[in-house]
Amino acid sequence: KKADAEALGADFAVMTDEAVIGSLGRTFDCILDTVAVHHEINGIISTLKACTGVLVLIGGIPQPYAMAGFPMIFNCTRVEGSFIGGCALTQEMLDFCHAHKISPEIEIIHAKDAEAVLHKLNDSSAGAKRFVIRSETLKEMSASRWLPRCIEKCGVW
Repeated sequence: KKADAEALGADFAVMTDEAVIGSLGRTFDCILDTVAVHHEINGIISTLKACTGVLVLIGGIPQPYAMAGFPMIFNCTRVEGSFIGGCALTQEMLDFCHAHKISPEIEIIHAKDAEAVLHKLNDSSAGAKRFVIRSETLKEMSASRWLPRCIEKCGVW
């Protein structure tokens, strides 16, 4: 994931390393947190710039986060959340991406390769790609044969 992030121009830090977090104090304007499991966020919050820094939680979890309030109050940092933005915000994001020539890295796959791709996604070996099944290849397969098997084996849907 580090190589993928750097190739896309992002700075990369392992946010579970306390020395790394300490060296990044007050450096980020915005952090998009896409982690969909419970994790410590106070260290992440400490890397936000005072008065302008914002942590946006995108990967929702059912458990509440424990946040240290005083550091956020004294530094005027914010935590926000976003599920989906609806049609208007999605269009705004697409317009922004178009204007700045931002596009995802995709790989078009045959439907027969879906199970292997799900395994790659599940074990985090797929990189930053998005996979798209070529719809015409679905005709060659019976979804009732392979889809339940993919869900059962990979534990994803």
